[in-house]
Parts: sequence; C-alpha cells; structure tokens
Amino acid sequence: MSLTTENIYDSLRKVMDPELDHNVVELGLIQDVEIDEGEVYIDLQLTSPHCPFANEIIQRVTKAVMSVDGVKDVSIECPCQGDD
Repeated sequence: MSLTTENIYDSLRKVMDPELDHNVVELGLIQDVEIDEGEVYIDLQLTSPHCPFANEIIQRVTKAVMSVDGVKDVSIECPCQGDD
C-alpha cells in the first residue's frame, strides 16, 4: 500500500483539539499536506496565534502522522511555533 494524502488525513481525523473537542481536519486547522518519499509536510493553522494548546496539538499531529505506514518523518509549519 502506498502512502497517500488520504492516509494522512485519515490519521489526522483522530487528532482532537483539546479545547474544542473536534478533530483538527473538521476544524479546518490542516491547510495543506504534502508527501515526498515518506517525508510529510503539514501546514497547520491554529484557531488563534497564541493558542494555549499549540504544543500539545503539534505533538498529537506528529504522533498521528508518524503512526501511518510509510511515513519516515513529519515537518509541521505553524505560525505559532516559536511563540512561548
């Protein structure tokens, strides 16, 4: 079975926003998913620039994507990164 964006979106539908109790796909937080030879790139836009759960959501997204067969690495682009 080959790695597809649908595989990635299926895994991301299991990632719940801890505050809003909906999955990150349903909430529209996943702007883009790209795959290049097992490397997955995700554009993640949180509900606010200073989301208090940003690190937790990023960790959950990373864990979910890494659990998909064929994924070698995950890179997440998020404007919230670096805002501590």
